[in-house]
Amino acid sequence: MIDKDQALLNLLKTNARVSISELARELGISRTTVQQRIQRLEENQVIDGYTIRMGSAAQRSRIQAHTNISIEANASKSIVETLEKIPVIETLYTVSGKIDLIAITNVASAGELDQYLDQVSAIHGVKSTETAIVLTTKFDRR
Repeated sequence: MIDKDQALLNLLKTNARVSISELARELGISRTTVQQRIQRLEENQVIDGYTIRMGSAAQRSRIQAHTNISIEANASKSIVETLEKIPVIETLYTVSGKIDLIAITNVASAGELDQYLDQVSAIHGVKSTETAIVLTTKFDRR
């Protein structure tokens, strides 16, 4: 990837709704070139999609939690398939170390978080969970 591509990605990370014209001005290249670069980045799966990020007003009423999940050695595939069906899990990471998975969740209430944790703990092959509730976000570069 060349420097202009990285600069383009950085601009899109900051605001994915910015116009092609504005991107071209910021990068000092033509609109056509910007469109071609975006298309190439999408085709090469460097850009996988566009989304919204919820603002602080929407997040104030929600609870975000990170659940560390330890699993049995040969149960990974079925556990991941089961976790994928739980809608409150926004992201699931495999990680190295004492734990195997980290699930990032977003729920409306402590009761919903409790139900989610019961659901995860009941999955065959899950050995243990440990959950941390996010209190505040100091910054987010995504």
